[in-house]
Amino acid sequence: MASEHAPGEWESVSGRVESGESPRAAARREALEETGLDVEVLDLLDTFHFYRGPGREEAIGLSFRCRVKGGQLRLSAEHTASVWVTKDETGTYALPQGLLRCIGMVLDGSGVRSC
Repeated sequence: MASEHAPGEWESVSGRVESGESPRAAARREALEETGLDVEVLDLLDTFHFYRGPGREEAIGLSFRCRVKGGQLRLSAEHTASVWVTKDETGTYALPQGLLRCIGMVLDGSGVRSC
């Protein structure tokens, strides 16, 4: 659960691409920073337009399918809670529509493309 830019909202790992960084490298770095997990970025799932945080800052998002390679799961200072959920439990959390769409793509194998 986010504590900074989207207080009280559930979200997946997210962040900004730093100057000179590729989107894949940013996804890997953000996963490590926010979860303690080292991930392999497999595929681009989706791109989307959204408004982020209380100030509703306009942003473009890229969602990647990743595989955990190592590390120890930990909660970052940016969040107040974390959970692992089953496919059936995803409907019990108030998740953004874009995140639900990406979860569906991973579960049914649709929309996966290389980048």
